[in-house]
Amino acid sequence: MVLWQGNNFTVDGREPTTAEEYYRIGLNCWNGEQYRGAAAYFLGAAADVGHEAAVELLGHIDYVQGRYASAVPRLRRSSGSPRAAYYLAALHQRGCPEAGVGQSYDEAARWYRAASELGEPEAMLALGDLYLERLLPVTRTPAEHALEQFLAAAARDHPYGQYRAAEIYRTLYQDTESAAALYRACVANPLTGRHALGSMMMLQSQAHLREMSATTAARLQQQRRDAVNPTERRGDFY
Repeated sequence: MVLWQGNNFTVDGREPTTAEEYYRIGLNCWNGEQYRGAAAYFLGAAADVGHEAAVELLGHIDYVQGRYASAVPRLRRSSGSPRAAYYLAALHQRGCPEAGVGQSYDEAARWYRAASELGEPEAMLALGDLYLERLLPVTRTPAEHALEQFLAAAARDHPYGQYRAAEIYRTLYQDTESAAALYRACVANPLTGRHALGSMMMLQSQAHLREMSATTAARLQQQRRDAVNPTERRGDFY
C-alpha cells in the first residue's frame, strides 16, 4: 500500500508498482472529490518515469489551478494533446510573464491551429474570434475565415460553434436558410444547456427562429397576393 496523509492507496489490494498504476490512482483522485489533493502525488510519481498521460494531466491541473510556471513545461511536453496546445495558445494570446511566455498573436494562432488539427473545438472558436477582430493576417474577408472556424467547431457538435456560425450567416450574409439550420441545431443540442452561455444561446436562437419564420410567412403571403391579384387588377379592391 501507499500512504498519503494517513490514507492507504492500493491496486487490487496491493501496492502500485508501475507508472500506469500510479497514473490510474492519480486520475481517479483527480476525478473524485475526497482525495483530489492526492492526485499530484501519484501523477508526479508516474510523470517522473516518463508517463506521458500523467505529464499532460499534471499540466492541466497546474493550468486550471493557476500555477502557470510549472504548467508550461509540462504542456510543452504534451505535444499530442489538444488540451495542452489550447492552453499554450491561450497563454501566448494574453502573455504570461511568470511562465516566461510573451504575448504574441502569431504564436497563439500557431498553437490554436495545432489544437484545432487535433480536434479541439475551443481552439477553432478562438481562432475565429481572432480573425473577426482582425488580429491575424487574412487572404479572404475576416468573416470568411471566422465562419470557416465556427463551422468546423459546429461540425464537432459544439453548441457555441453552431450559434456563432448561425449569427454570421444571419447578420453578415443574410443567409436565413443556413442560419436557421444552425440555430435549430443549437436549440436541439443537449450540450447547449451545459454551456456557460447556454441560456443566452437558447433564448436568442429561438427568438431568431421565430423572427425568420414570421418573415418567411409574410413573404409567402405576399407572393400569394401577387399571384392571385396581379398588379393590373388591384384597382378592383380600392
